[in-house]
Amino acid sequence: MRRYDVVLWDLDGTIVDSAEGIYVSFEHTFTEMGWDVPDRATLRKFLGPPLLETFGELVGMNRDDTVRAMRIYRENYHAVGAFKGTPYDGVIELIEQVRAAGIPTALATSKAATAARLVTDHFDLNRLFDIYACATDDDSRKTKEEVVEHALALFAEQGIDTSRAVLIGDRIHDVDGAFLHGIDCVLVEWGYGTTEEFARATSSVATIADLSELLGI
Repeated sequence: MRRYDVVLWDLDGTIVDSAEGIYVSFEHTFTEMGWDVPDRATLRKFLGPPLLETFGELVGMNRDDTVRAMRIYRENYHAVGAFKGTPYDGVIELIEQVRAAGIPTALATSKAATAARLVTDHFDLNRLFDIYACATDDDSRKTKEEVVEHALALFAEQGIDTSRAVLIGDRIHDVDGAFLHGIDCVLVEWGYGTTEEFARATSSVATIADLSELLGI
């Protein structure tokens, strides 16, 4: 039995394992800024949050340094990091099956527009989504809450009922963004989340088969 009528998909850590490219771009940024480069265990905490939050809150940079760090990061990511990811086995095929079942789909990523397009173009993902919702390059829309709101509004413009929608993600930001708009959030355990984050979600799944079963596909 179909549990959801609309499915929103996160990108990093859900569809694409983008960690290596993100690590490389963060390492480049810290080097250019003259800051000590964190080890990768520390950098793993940066997988998921918007850049403004990462540099400003997690790292503790002041506003001017944050703006400069974001510029350096994005320049490197657009040139190098975006192309170092790998789609997770079976995810693209599952999204294709969801679409074949007549279920509307959306990309809902807090990745900024240029970076998101580089990734989705590179891996031929655009064809998988009826709606494309992401953060903006100028940070006027940056949080997962704002991205989910944008995706749901775009569905509403098309007359699509989102009362039984779900966001598939991998981090607590996905959970918070979904719950703030009254929709479920399922976290995939192959991404960058923790057991504590999984416990906060509507549910979590360890495998593609588990996710397929949960979606009723």
